[in-house]
Amino acid sequence: MVQLDVVQACNKALVNKQTVTAVFVGGTSGIGENAVRSLASTHGTSGRGLRVYIVGRNEKAANTIIADCNKTCPPGEFKFVRANDLSSLRDVDRVCNEIVNAEEARAVGKPACIDLLVLTQAYFAFGKELEHQETSEGLEMSLCLLYYSRMRFVHQLLPLLSASPISGRVVSVFGPGRDTKLILDDLSLSKPQNFNFTTLGSHTAYMTTFFFEKMAANNLGKLSMSHYFPRLVITPAFKGRGVPGWFKVIFRVLGPLFRLISVSAKESGERVVFHTSPRFPARSSKGVAKSSPQENVSIASSSDGILGGGAYRTNWNGDVTPLTKQYEHINKDEVREMVWEHTMKVFEDITAAGYFSG
Repeated sequence: MVQLDVVQACNKALVNKQTVTAVFVGGTSGIGENAVRSLASTHGTSGRGLRVYIVGRNEKAANTIIADCNKTCPPGEFKFVRANDLSSLRDVDRVCNEIVNAEEARAVGKPACIDLLVLTQAYFAFGKELEHQETSEGLEMSLCLLYYSRMRFVHQLLPLLSASPISGRVVSVFGPGRDTKLILDDLSLSKPQNFNFTTLGSHTAYMTTFFFEKMAANNLGKLSMSHYFPRLVITPAFKGRGVPGWFKVIFRVLGPLFRLISVSAKESGERVVFHTSPRFPARSSKGVAKSSPQENVSIASSSDGILGGGAYRTNWNGDVTPLTKQYEHINKDEVREMVWEHTMKVFEDITAAGYFSG
């Protein structure tokens, strides 16, 4: 476990070292909001500069967050970027273009960059409330939010992430340990009979692992990506429309117990930002860690077994989440290429025709 004081020291060292540009997708609520507030608070009045893009649908919530952040971090720049529907890859592209244009217009005479990209968009549902829903682009909606939409952000913002002086850091918040079953002939879970709570989480975990490994290998020294499990964090999602009524009753009755075993909003945000630390470097051209470890911070092993390999599966406390035993039963190199080619086909189909043809 990485102790919280070490997490806080690393985060403070970052904002004292350089101007930080960060994008928080799903940043108007929950864990994304926690991370925005944490970064602003850490920077405070003494950091070297902070620019934050908050991507979401709720402008009212964003304005409240921005007002609070302006008080705790007066030198910071906080901008809301409206998302209409992040389960639409065309809307993802529109949002990315807005961010890229804003950064390029600002960065006169020097490279535009993004140092941190945090991805938390999701539809939190289970039980009878979790249903197979196809988007207008031919993708299952929940899987799109958890996987395709997030990977599209990485893909579209890659030039700016690659230009970061600390190597661009990507944090996708979900569940790296949920990989139990992978249906190779239906990666997109387009067949309703293959879709349920288990396969949704499993496909997201498997495909994120393989996509991140491929991206790390393709962008040596430029990109570090983490699939992060935050543990139990109390957020408004517990009261959302995708949560069964019986669970809402249990949550209301046992609320104090849930809070007792949960990670606080403040710590949750700090541990998300910690993925910018030297513990999670980009993969170097030599295949080993690019940077030396900071005091009290050891370099993590990536999911493909390389120390500092650039693609990480991380637990809430900064430890590495190991691959499940199911990986022993597949050809990882072969499946990695399959996932990559499938994802690129999804992107190409929707770019060309607005619909994934399967």
